[in-house]
Amino acid sequence: MHDADQTGKTRHFSLSILSGAIAFATAISGTAYAAEIEEVVVTAQKRAENLQDVPIAISAFTGENMKDMGVENLTDLGKFTPGVEMNNDTPLQPTYSIRGIQTGDFTVGSDPAVAVYVDGVYTGRGAGAEVPLADIERVEVLKGPQGTLFGRNATGGAIHIITKKPQADDTTELSLTAGNYGRQSSDLLVNRQLTDNLYGRITASSNRRDSFADNMAGGFSAGNQDTQTYRASLLWEPTADTEVLWRADYGVMDQGSALRSSIVPSLQALDGGTDVYGDYALDTPTIEDRDSFGTSLTVTSDFENFTLTSITAYSKFDAHLQQDEDGTANLDYKFGSANFDEQEQFSQEFRLNGATDTLKWTVGASYSQEKLEHDTWAYFTSGSLESFAVYEGTKMEYEAQKAAAEAAGVDFPELSQTELEEMAVLNRQYYKELGLEGIAAATFVYDLMLQTGQVDQLLAAFGAPAGVTGSMLNSQAMAMQLLAGFKPWVVGDVAWNENVLNTGDYRSTAVYGDFTWSLTDKMDLTVGARYTYDEKDFTIQTAYQNAIPLALSGGNVPLMGPDGSVVGFLPLPALQLPAQPFGMAFFNNGQPMLDSKLNENWSDVSGRVVLDYRWTDDVMTFVSLADGFKAGGFNSLNFGPNVSPSFDQEDVVNLEIGVKSSLFDNRVRLNASVFSYEYKNLQELDLVGTPIPSYNLRNSDAEGTGAEIEVQWAATDNLFIGGNYSYLDTEFTKYGYIEAIGETAEDAADKIGQPRVDTPESKFNLMAEYTIGLASGGDVVLRGDYNWTDERIGSISDPTRIVEDYQLLNLRAGWNSASDRYSAALWVQNATDEEIAGGYGGTGAAIGASPAWRYMPRMYGADFTVRF
Repeated sequence: MHDADQTGKTRHFSLSILSGAIAFATAISGTAYAAEIEEVVVTAQKRAENLQDVPIAISAFTGENMKDMGVENLTDLGKFTPGVEMNNDTPLQPTYSIRGIQTGDFTVGSDPAVAVYVDGVYTGRGAGAEVPLADIERVEVLKGPQGTLFGRNATGGAIHIITKKPQADDTTELSLTAGNYGRQSSDLLVNRQLTDNLYGRITASSNRRDSFADNMAGGFSAGNQDTQTYRASLLWEPTADTEVLWRADYGVMDQGSALRSSIVPSLQALDGGTDVYGDYALDTPTIEDRDSFGTSLTVTSDFENFTLTSITAYSKFDAHLQQDEDGTANLDYKFGSANFDEQEQFSQEFRLNGATDTLKWTVGASYSQEKLEHDTWAYFTSGSLESFAVYEGTKMEYEAQKAAAEAAGVDFPELSQTELEEMAVLNRQYYKELGLEGIAAATFVYDLMLQTGQVDQLLAAFGAPAGVTGSMLNSQAMAMQLLAGFKPWVVGDVAWNENVLNTGDYRSTAVYGDFTWSLTDKMDLTVGARYTYDEKDFTIQTAYQNAIPLALSGGNVPLMGPDGSVVGFLPLPALQLPAQPFGMAFFNNGQPMLDSKLNENWSDVSGRVVLDYRWTDDVMTFVSLADGFKAGGFNSLNFGPNVSPSFDQEDVVNLEIGVKSSLFDNRVRLNASVFSYEYKNLQELDLVGTPIPSYNLRNSDAEGTGAEIEVQWAATDNLFIGGNYSYLDTEFTKYGYIEAIGETAEDAADKIGQPRVDTPESKFNLMAEYTIGLASGGDVVLRGDYNWTDERIGSISDPTRIVEDYQLLNLRAGWNSASDRYSAALWVQNATDEEIAGGYGGTGAAIGASPAWRYMPRMYGADFTVRF
């Protein structure tokens, strides 16, 4: 299914969708009917326009749409948006993917590839972007590079959340929700006209839910929710031509983090029978805490020939995310992580808009500064090092046996990563039964000491005979010597904690312009460009904070000759050696300490050229060429000798052809597009390297081709039907490799042609809504939403780790009173209770303990709303 070859068949398929849509739209555009679809106004081009008049691929959702769909946040919204994936198990480390373009970096050395804006203000960190979608006017999802109007970090696209402004009326609205798993939510809205030209609006929202599974290890829960969000806004109209809008928001999150459970069968059994879709057992308390605050002032003034807009904004948040990375309560595999974030951001934008009979134009300038501190912790035990060493040894032995079999022309079974992890667990249990717990760690550390010359230094200190070197010592015998110190230490599961501290000061300046000329009464040409200059100051501080106890049991150690025969013995004394400083999570390629202050800058001119043609009043086609830019950054967690601390900027060039149409007297809306992009210097985060794997960012190249179609049909005055479909084919065309951590050109070549991770090839959504009028004047609305998403690769390091395709069905039955004062609804999400895996792997894979997380099981409940 994941054929990365961009064949003519694929291109023909994509173009067929578009040409068929255009032909159909133009053929039927003159037919007249009665019911019609409501107009959606968007600001994707920094001015208010009908969605159907904007030559950009956009999916737009109103606040009411999202409520009816059961959407509470951006992650929910991604399931129903063509070409968009938001597979997130934690709101404090979200990843947003548009057409396969994303950044999977959870650190702060890089920026997201999809820009999230709230009321025109850029949200710099993912930990502050995922907010409850209460009292929202609409959400616009712009697809493809948006470098001209939205600037940096919009290589994949942009998501714009627009909250509701104060209105010239007095309104109070209270919404309550109750559901299974202890779900309790409330939204309170108060809108008041304070004077003739001053209006205010306040909203308060809370959302609580218990975990949907039990921790068999006891002590804490994972996967529960507890958030509160407060917003306030004032709209002042001092003159007929000027509007001053102040907004502020404050949010509190205090809940358990993601529920990640082991997928390794023996580890599940050792924990008492856990299951990804059942109860779990964790030993690292899961935490998601965040306090956030933001405020903005938007001033809009209309002059005779132009409109001036100023947006001044400030925001900050403190966050603490703690997760169980191994998905077990087994101390031998303990791997917990914690991230502490402090971030504040200031931005200022000035924009001028104007229009004549033949020209619409926008020019602007912006500046932003972000200051942050990010402290990353890893929590292990000494037993974790033994588990890691067993897993590494198991992989090496498997690869050696496989190579030998292939050299002999014998078929050898291909094992998946999960099967290798299972084999490693069994090996570790076997060593325990033999009384050799600690032997794998002793072997691993001895080999490392041998490679770094430390063994030769010890031999010199012991007064070994001339000519005896470390390479002559029998490695198995030396591991048994070191077991004297390792065994009690490993058996004791001694706590082992490490951290790395980052700080950043990021500044960005940009100027831009966008101009649309009416070449004829049917054809428009848009040309836009933006110059961006980014500068970043960055620090990384870490050091080896733990040490491995070393001791020799004493006795004769065989000396080996070049042919593998024993040529003598070296007597070693029984003694305690100095402890060996070491880094398990932050090995730094062998550097015991890192304290670096870095500075880099990047600049770019990005732009777009769009030609659109209106065939009739209801049918418009467009072709666009646009590029986007994302600044480079820094490896946040560690780097070492010959590993560059920084990485290059990203660039994306996207060619797109689309059609937008409103047919049958606006009873049918049909929009479609096909696109192809080239991605240069894609910033790819991966857990790689030897002898200790660590997270490193590399630059690679990729390309993608796809098609999207969206249809809405007001079938009758009572029945509304909609659907969308997206197709996406991606592949790596160049894969960067880092020689200093043991990667080779052959390793990189294996990745070329593979699809991007977490990018399903096909996806479609269907919805239907039927309204039944009541004799009392009220109505009942029945709605169903269905989603099917194709399988996708869940790990670049193991293409066999596939996230299976899935389907979701949400149902809702609502009632509205005749006066619209009262409304109520019954709803169910994931009505068929599908067991859906959201993702596999993560950092637990480093020690052979990969977990997985699941989508929510069946959720059901009731809503009630009253308006005063």
